[in-house]
Amino acid sequence: MKKNIGLSLLLLFLVGCGNEREPVQFYMWGGDENINMYIDQTVAPYVLKQYDIELKRVAMETNDFISKLQNEKSVDRKEGSIDLIWINGAAFKQGKDNELLSGDLLTEFENTQRFEQVLLETDSGEPIEGLEVPWGKTSFAIQVNTDRVAKPPLTIDDMTLWIKNNPERFTYPDATDFTGNAFIRQLIYVLNPNQINGDPTIEQRQKAYEYLRDIKPYLWRQGLDYPKNLQQLDQMYSSNDVDFTMGFNERRALPFIENGTFNKLTRTFALNEEAVTNAHYLSIPFNSPNKDEALQVIEALTSFPMQAEKLKSDVWGDGSVLAFDQLTMEQQEQLQSNESIGDHYLNTWANQSDFSAEIIQLIEKEWRDYVVRP
Repeated sequence: MKKNIGLSLLLLFLVGCGNEREPVQFYMWGGDENINMYIDQTVAPYVLKQYDIELKRVAMETNDFISKLQNEKSVDRKEGSIDLIWINGAAFKQGKDNELLSGDLLTEFENTQRFEQVLLETDSGEPIEGLEVPWGKTSFAIQVNTDRVAKPPLTIDDMTLWIKNNPERFTYPDATDFTGNAFIRQLIYVLNPNQINGDPTIEQRQKAYEYLRDIKPYLWRQGLDYPKNLQQLDQMYSSNDVDFTMGFNERRALPFIENGTFNKLTRTFALNEEAVTNAHYLSIPFNSPNKDEALQVIEALTSFPMQAEKLKSDVWGDGSVLAFDQLTMEQQEQLQSNESIGDHYLNTWANQSDFSAEIIQLIEKEWRDYVVRP
């Protein structure tokens, strides 16, 4: 009997030792349920099966987890609570400037040629220097309910006329929100055709602010209030409070149409056939307690199976970062099949480079000064 007890205790000890690995804490924006389900129901089981790693998604606004890392840095906390982060643009620059990120992650990968090489160079104008790994890429686009808007306004002139003829049926998020800021960046391109080379000048930015002041009285709540974020705008759109929504993913509406959140006649277009493009990345904090495991999760997230799965319109619709010419013929055919969207787009567009993190932050301030409080 004593031998049996001793054997049982030994077995329990060995089992415990085999499960000592802590979950990888993945901090990321949690405002899109389709993205959340992709992580929880597709990626997490894949990581567990392939690497025996438990992946835990932690929903938090990007600015909040950057602040959390800054606080940990200020008190010299060697081992933090964040293993992996979803990051890009201004947040990446902030993380880089304040030394909140681990060293060159690309040296940890055997094959960096599998990525589109341009995505390894800069993020919103900021040299990446291996501090983040590309995860996805998207174009900024507008969604319209064609059940209510029979002739969608695809140009800036037609959009202006439609907004003024249909008061309170259009709005955009506050410029502190990533999507609201992106809409302004899109306007800067549209209102300065073939003139933007790199970051826009103050004169070029002022054209967008003048435009937004002009349409302000015709917006939802007469422009006295704005949706705080994209989630609120999407809710307003799905409730038919407004006829347009928008976002940094040209395929973003498809899963919402599929699950009934958006009207089935929702269609997507790019204003004036131009779209600001943006890549998003994965990075590891300076004090990640599970860096090796976090690197394995990045390996999984950028693997062909996971990249191909998230491209599906009924999963996420997020663009692949894998170099097309590095894929097998079978893989190329699968990506092309997964990317198929039927007649969802109302037009085609040219991709335009996003602005630097400094300009994105400046637009937030200038919008308040020139549009909200003129």
